[in-house]
Amino acid sequence: MAVILIATSFLDACLKSILENHFLGDSTSGRMLGHTGLLGALSARSDLCYVLGLISKGWYNDLRKFAEIRNTVAHHHLQLSFDDEDIAKQCNELSTIELIGMGPEQMTPRTRFTLSVAMLANWLLITALQIKQKLKVTSPRDPKLIRYTTSPPPE
Repeated sequence: MAVILIATSFLDACLKSILENHFLGDSTSGRMLGHTGLLGALSARSDLCYVLGLISKGWYNDLRKFAEIRNTVAHHHLQLSFDDEDIAKQCNELSTIELIGMGPEQMTPRTRFTLSVAMLANWLLITALQIKQKLKVTSPRDPKLIRYTTSPPPE
């Protein structure tokens, strides 16, 4: 089930982009977001993005569900498929896809998983780009430390 492992890795990279754009651009941020850092795991990144208000509760819930699906596949000693009862149930619990008006009964678990990943990844990347366009602070002593949410300060 390489598709599950690759898809969740991509979602993890999207969350990393959000946090990289939100954090100060220094070595501490890089170390925290590194593979072995404090924020190197999908669950830690999604938790932080949620508590900082960078992602919605619905996105957060689906990210946790994706991590659960990934862990089911990664830690199982036999090869699983989307037809497996546990995997199908977990895929049917993904809620992002319901925004297009299609419930679990209207698509296969694999289609539901794939479309949910595509939609969520796009939203996460758009969020990362929006954060990047905001005022960046390079140092705590930077006079531009105040973050503006509506428009940049007058020059």
